[in-house]
Amino acid sequence: MTAALQHAATRRRLPHLGCLTALAIALTACAAPMGGTNPNLGWLEASSPKTLEVERAQYRHTVHFETDQADLSAIEQERLLTFLQTVAPTRQDTMMIEGHADERAGDLYNLELASRRITSVGDFLQDHGLGGITLHASAFGERVPAAEGSDSESWRQNRRVELVLERHLVELPPCPDWSRESGLDYSNLPGSNFGCATQANLGLMVANPSDLVRGRKLAPASGIHAAESIVRYRTGEVVELQEEELGN
Repeated sequence: MTAALQHAATRRRLPHLGCLTALAIALTACAAPMGGTNPNLGWLEASSPKTLEVERAQYRHTVHFETDQADLSAIEQERLLTFLQTVAPTRQDTMMIEGHADERAGDLYNLELASRRITSVGDFLQDHGLGGITLHASAFGERVPAAEGSDSESWRQNRRVELVLERHLVELPPCPDWSRESGLDYSNLPGSNFGCATQANLGLMVANPSDLVRGRKLAPASGIHAAESIVRYRTGEVVELQEEELGN
């Protein structure tokens, strides 16, 4: 190829190189500044929204019985009372009561004995002001032993009623959270501490934390209350609110 042809080919390629250079400059100009106001920090991750974590906690207690007995002994009553005072059940809690028996006697008899033991524990709870708590009772008889074996120690462990109290607990978000600097931020990310007070107050004030997991079922609606308020308004029993003049 002659020198003239090479010069012509180079001149034809120059416009394309110029377009690529202009495109690179444009992309660089559109890039967001790194690290907000501090270019040495690099890209910052957007802080996660402040939310409440609700966990389900379980508190367990075992009541033991004498052979072929369903009444609580004085020692077991004291132990059960200590457990109740420690966990302090409320109406928002749920308690499961499971009755058991050892392997001796027949299956039907052991189921009936386990049921009587459940009734005995339920009456004790009723007598100590826990009649309003939600109870779920199940009698298993000898079918779910706590200890495998056919000796006196295994039988002692299997003659029992197990109580499982379930309660929802609220875990507040980590607040305050000043991991990101406040002030001018060109990255347009949410502040790390936004929402702290709102979520923390909700977690501290909610009466039943389980409502944060699943809402309650709506009660039957009635329009009588709303209709009566309209009648009072139309008959003048309710004074219409007047606009107030506010000074400067």
